[in-house]
Amino acid sequence: MNNMLAPMAFAVAVSFSGMAPAQDFVPQPTASEALAAQQQVASEPYQQKATVEYVPAEQQIRDYMEAQGWPEGWDANKKRLFVLSQEQFDSEDPSYDDSFIIKRSQFATLATMSAKAQMVEYMRTTMSAVDMLVAPGTDVHAELNGRHIKAEKKLIAQKKQLVKILAELDQAEASKLSGTTWEDRAEATWDGVIKRLDDSYDVAAIEESKRQKYEKVKQRYEEASSELERIESEAQKLAGEVKLESTSMVETLAQAPILGASVLVQAESWNAVREVYEVATLLVWSPKLEAAAKAVVTGEPTALKPKDGMSVQAWLKAQEASTMVGPRQFVDKTGERWFIGAYAMPVEGSSSLVRKNRKLAETMAQKEMAVAVFADIETQKQAAIAMQTRSSELGEKDSTDVATSFSEATRQAVEGRNINGMSKLFSSTIVHPISQQEMYVVAYGVSASSASEALAIEYSSFDSAAVANRHNNLKSAQAANNQEKLNRSKSEVAMPSVSQQPSNSIAASAPLKTAKKVQGATASKTLMSAPDISDDDF
Repeated sequence: MNNMLAPMAFAVAVSFSGMAPAQDFVPQPTASEALAAQQQVASEPYQQKATVEYVPAEQQIRDYMEAQGWPEGWDANKKRLFVLSQEQFDSEDPSYDDSFIIKRSQFATLATMSAKAQMVEYMRTTMSAVDMLVAPGTDVHAELNGRHIKAEKKLIAQKKQLVKILAELDQAEASKLSGTTWEDRAEATWDGVIKRLDDSYDVAAIEESKRQKYEKVKQRYEEASSELERIESEAQKLAGEVKLESTSMVETLAQAPILGASVLVQAESWNAVREVYEVATLLVWSPKLEAAAKAVVTGEPTALKPKDGMSVQAWLKAQEASTMVGPRQFVDKTGERWFIGAYAMPVEGSSSLVRKNRKLAETMAQKEMAVAVFADIETQKQAAIAMQTRSSELGEKDSTDVATSFSEATRQAVEGRNINGMSKLFSSTIVHPISQQEMYVVAYGVSASSASEALAIEYSSFDSAAVANRHNNLKSAQAANNQEKLNRSKSEVAMPSVSQQPSNSIAASAPLKTAKKVQGATASKTLMSAPDISDDDF
């Protein structure tokens, strides 16, 4: 086996990412021990072990779960739900598959979504199922088969008698007909035997008793032969007739919101013999994760005990980025729980293509983070198995055919949800270890505190904008008032000053007007404002 698998070693990779301790999912009775375990895992992330043999991605996770003592399904003792899911796709060779990075990212998303669908099915599943069997009332073919066997036995008995009669005339010829297969000789052979006996009995002096015996054998032979022909003709018409039909059908529907489900482990493997790439994920959900996700949605920070360990950024840098796709969660050194979404896209090609793929990866990572916090899941499945048994040739066994059908529609959605506190926590361009293709990996995250702080920033920002708008409106009103004064001034008639009074000759010819005295006139002044500001502020 090793000799067969050894050539595959270059194309085998089983990588884990997103490792998180079990005590992060539910409250533990021994907090000090749980804290110690968390600190150890956070400070010493999982290191990929070299392997020279192909192991399916799903099996790698099962082995890890067994080592950790994690059961698949509902853990009644610690109140948490583990779901393992695998997806796979055909690829001739990842090294020159142009869309490989996109496909493995999408199939990782499908594996995660399938796991969430199983969680929803665990909550409640509406099911319709039916098993049905249909069989004809009378098995005509079986009846014909019985008659055929009886007629065949009768014919064989007459053939034996014919051989005995022929032996009395020609022992050598009778010996030729004897043997293990003489009964299966062509009918033409037996027709020849009968003709030979007819000729001999016509010319020879044969006793009447022997003649009568021969005639009786001959008659029975012809009757049995004709009966067989009729039965085989009827059976030919019935060949392929349905004798039995069996159908099993089931339809399931499950739908529910999921808050806080997160990937614990992700594994990938490449089977070079079958040319199949496998992606498997282990998802976990618990009341504690749900409460943390709810805190993110409401923006209400939850009080958690501070921990020694790593910041979320340092933790992400320590992970195996080559398998980082989908939702993750991590409790940092301050006790803050982060919900993280990661995605990867290829970054080879033109600058415009690289830019587009980077933006795609970032947007998809934001989506993965959002559905990690909250997602409406709906899954509908339909399965059918049909079995049909048909009659074959007479004396032969029946033939049974089986047909299967399966359809699935699974949907996870976030619609109209306001997300506060989302930020990019990690990004890196790396080489995928299996395909050797470059890809851009990015992770976005949110926590209850970041959501709360973002809400405060949002409030402050809008409040400041409202104040700015009010001041702007005031200034606009002042400017409009000033403009109106200016416009009015253009149509006013100004009164001349005393020094500008006209001469006597002119004054005598014009009516005298008295100028109004301006009260409280402001003297000329100079004003400058120099704000107290530091160079560091801009």
